[in-house]
Amino acid sequence: MKDTLNIGIIGLGEIGQAHCDAFSQVGRARLVAVSDVDQTRLAETTARTKTRGYVDYRELLAHRDLDAVVIATPEQAHAIPCVLAAEAGKHILVEKPIATTLRDAENIIEAADAARVKLMVGFTLRFFPQYIYAKQSVERGDLGQLVSVFARRTNLITRQEKMKGRTGVLNFLGVHDFDVMRWIIGSEPESIFCEQATSVPSAYPVENETFAIIRFQNGVIGCGHFGWFLPENHPAGFDFKLDLTGTNGVLHLDMIRQGVEINTHQTHYPYLAAPLIAEAKAFVDSVLDNTPVPATGIDGLRATKMVIAAQESLQSHLPVTL
Repeated sequence: MKDTLNIGIIGLGEIGQAHCDAFSQVGRARLVAVSDVDQTRLAETTARTKTRGYVDYRELLAHRDLDAVVIATPEQAHAIPCVLAAEAGKHILVEKPIATTLRDAENIIEAADAARVKLMVGFTLRFFPQYIYAKQSVERGDLGQLVSVFARRTNLITRQEKMKGRTGVLNFLGVHDFDVMRWIIGSEPESIFCEQATSVPSAYPVENETFAIIRFQNGVIGCGHFGWFLPENHPAGFDFKLDLTGTNGVLHLDMIRQGVEINTHQTHYPYLAAPLIAEAKAFVDSVLDNTPVPATGIDGLRATKMVIAAQESLQSHLPVTL
């Protein structure tokens, strides 16, 4: 049994860099290799992390003693790196969403199963103490019988231009809460109805502001608000909320007000949670201790099904059955 997991990271954008930092703080992990097609970014990252850099991720997969990889490429480019990583015998942590099509998601799962490697999807909400507490409150029966769930996940208006139409809010933001609703409610969705705002012309052919209504098999109703229209000077830079309603009470989760507010020349709310480190540790522990991963490929597939159903509903203006 190994006592250290040698990690490679494929894709060094915003989230890939965050993974570099997270794994550097996990005791049983060792970041050994990174890959990105941007050679300037690659050089900067290898210098900072003291790792071996590869422009071609297929060469990274052949790196000596590499045990596992993080796939942090753009959403549409997860399938091939995941499949090749599995075929190379590497355990996989893939960023959410697992894929943007069902076929790609299924191919990733099938490749990991065939190679008998661990496959974990990066649903970071499962590692926030606040969301864990919300799930535990439901499981303990603190709220009585769960009736409804409302989730909000909105970003700055500048995020639209950063994405440049690469993806819309459902895949970028909504997939987080689709997964966390399933996780907390403990039931599968049976239908989704979704509408989007069209009052403001969009520079890109993607959804920018949506509301989704989800009916779950146990009768609980969920609503998700996903958008990126917060003003650029918003003090927190995000608005993430979760409201649970039960027969005996309600739970209100507000990630802006985590307990610390700083008022100087500008009010701001420091981000105190460290879910990516907890996620990285869970992945490393799962591989080294041979225990189940906390967010499986099937979890990723089901959340992707919800996104695709919501996108279909946007086009048809009708509920879509899952």
